Amino acid sequence: MNPIIILSKLGVPTNLTQDIMLIIFAVLASFIYGTLIGRWRLMTVLVNLYVSFAVVTVIPKELISDYNTKLLIFFILLAGLTLLNRRFFDISFSGSGTNYMLRVFSMSFLEIALALSIVFSLVPKKVALGYISENAYTYLATGWAPLIWMLLPLIYMFFMYRKMHR
Repeated sequence: MNPIIILSKLGVPTNLTQDIMLIIFAVLASFIYGTLIGRWRLMTVLVNLYVSFAVVTVIPKELISDYNTKLLIFFILLAGLTLLNRRFFDISFSGSGTNYMLRVFSMSFLEIALALSIVFSLVPKKVALGYISENAYTYLATGWAPLIWMLLPLIYMFFMYRKMHR
C-alpha cells in the first residue's frame, strides 16, 4: 500500500508526508549505499559524483537539451568511473567502532543528498515536483541549495580528515 496515503489518512498533510517519505528514503538509501559501497569506495564515489556532474553541466545545450539524456549520461559516467577506477582516487576511511560507522553513515547520507540534489537540479521543476514536495525541492534544488549540497561532503571530509590525523 502507498505509505503517503496511509500517512494522509492519519491526518498528516500531503506535503509533510512527501517530506517524511523523502527523509525515510534518504536514510534507508544511505544505510544500504554505505553498506554496499563500503569504506574503500565511499570517497571515490564522492569524487566521481563531482566529476560526473561537472561533465554533464558543461555539455552544450545544442548538443543535449533533453534532461533524460543528461540524467542518463550522468549515471553512466558515475557508474563507469566507479567501476573502472580502482585506484584512481585512492581515498578511504579508516577506523572501527561506533564512531566509524557513524562517519560512514554520515558521508553516505551526504552523498545520497548530493545525488538527489544533482538529479532534481537536472530535471525540470514540474517533473521533480511529481516525485518530491515543493519544500523538498527548495531544500535540494533551488537557489543556494545545490551549492550547499556540493560543499557539505567536502567540508565534512575536511573536518573528519583533520580529526583523524591529529
